[in-house]
Amino acid sequence: MAKKSKKPLTVEEQLELDLQLESELARLQRQHRLMERDRSGYSSGGKLAKQRRVIQILQKEQNNVLTDLNVATCSTKKKQDAEVTANLCALLGEHDSFQGMINEKKAHLHEIDIQIEMVKKQVIEMRAKQVTDEQYQARVLQGQKTVEGLENKLDTVIKRFCTIMTENRKMREEIDHLLLERINFNKIWEKLISNLNKGKSFMMDLIEQATIAYDQREEWCSKLQALRMRAHSDLMMHTQEMQELQRKLDHDGKLEEFLAVKGQKRLMKDLEEKEQRKREQRRENMQKQLNEYKEMLAHIMEATGVEDIDSLAIKFAKQEEENFAVFNYINVLHKEIEEITDELVQLHKEIDEQTELNNSRASQQTTTLTKLKHELQSATFKADNTQNDLNKTQNKLSQMYSGIDKLFKIVKCSNAPFLELLGDNTTINDYNVLLYLEMLEQRVSELIMNVYYKQKTAPKKTKTEAAKEVIKENEFARPVYPINDIVPTNPCPLCVELENVQDVIDTLQFVQERPEVKIKLHQRLQLPDGLERLHNVSACHLPKSRQIIQRRYQ
Repeated sequence: MAKKSKKPLTVEEQLELDLQLESELARLQRQHRLMERDRSGYSSGGKLAKQRRVIQILQKEQNNVLTDLNVATCSTKKKQDAEVTANLCALLGEHDSFQGMINEKKAHLHEIDIQIEMVKKQVIEMRAKQVTDEQYQARVLQGQKTVEGLENKLDTVIKRFCTIMTENRKMREEIDHLLLERINFNKIWEKLISNLNKGKSFMMDLIEQATIAYDQREEWCSKLQALRMRAHSDLMMHTQEMQELQRKLDHDGKLEEFLAVKGQKRLMKDLEEKEQRKREQRRENMQKQLNEYKEMLAHIMEATGVEDIDSLAIKFAKQEEENFAVFNYINVLHKEIEEITDELVQLHKEIDEQTELNNSRASQQTTTLTKLKHELQSATFKADNTQNDLNKTQNKLSQMYSGIDKLFKIVKCSNAPFLELLGDNTTINDYNVLLYLEMLEQRVSELIMNVYYKQKTAPKKTKTEAAKEVIKENEFARPVYPINDIVPTNPCPLCVELENVQDVIDTLQFVQERPEVKIKLHQRLQLPDGLERLHNVSACHLPKSRQIIQRRYQ
């Protein structure tokens, strides 16, 4: 029924349809040629050639490396390496033993030279002491004057020492204050780091939420598009059904009206005459139309060369089916074009939305970077101020060290015990200043005891003395301890450094106070291998100790 209701295509419509199909075919062929040209150009381009050359070079390098690795890991090379290692170990052991013997001999010779010089000085002094009675009396008077001068100098030195101790106390207070400031700075720095980590985690959460929302938006947009297409197809189907029902309704109405009119009884003669004339006119028209159809059929039969009407009808139906298939194909192409256009519009919208999102993210990142830069500048400024304070403190400590060195030379203390210890102890530094102060304190105590003894044993003078008593009777000097009892030996710095390097700690470290260091050292010495690190560099078994000893004796 549907095929019979369609109108046949005219020659002009058929030509227009053929032209449209030919133009569409030409367009598709041109697009295919362009895509084929692009494909051939990409496959024969320089990028693939460069990549192939790079791959060949890397394969050659891999083969060379594998060859070298096989040669290096062969059994012959391993045996040679083992022999060379054994020889080196034996030679190093002999070198260490000989070097230790040489050092011991040099130390003995040096001590013997010192003893010889001391004996020579004592001999010269003994010879110089053999004087007459007059010279003896003069020397006694000179000695008394010298004692008075030394007492005055000792008083001055004690006052200066007290002043230096006061400055030292102030310096320690300032150092404690700087340590507190450093602790506060570390707390602020840790707080800033935690805030930065929180900001980063918050930013990552926002990015993840935005990504999830974008994915959900894509899913809902695809579902919405599918619903729109389904609604459009349902609307078209309902529209067609409504049109079909409306057409049936109109047909039924006309049929009902026709039957109602036809069922009426007509008695008018004029109406019958009119009906007769209408029927004759209709018959003539139908006869004319029949003649026209016969002429058209004759023309069609002449044009097609088919004399049978059934075969002509079959051919016409077949041609109509082909035309209908082409028409459906064109409709499908138009539908695909509309879908592609809708997808392009949707992609343009998504591109615009993504561009706006990227711009907003860029602006947000710019503001965040600006804020972080300001925070970094403020932290850098605080760190610079702290560094300046630290430099000032270092300068003050250097002045204190120089003053301690001058006092050390004034009281004629010997630094020989310090030279036997590990490290560079020829000058005063942060590590040996307490040892120097203890030695200086012992030397001052000895001088005070000598002066006190001379004050008690010296005869009373009749003339008025300029100097006062330096030491009171109720004051006693502190006992003198040998330096070896105070510091028997130092922990080996190489072993300590190796232990610190192997001890991996992920948390933030701070400077420890003296009680904390004592507690940590006490805990470390309680371990089974705690006393193994209490040795000099010369007794250390690490390879770096040999390098230090060689540089010391070069």
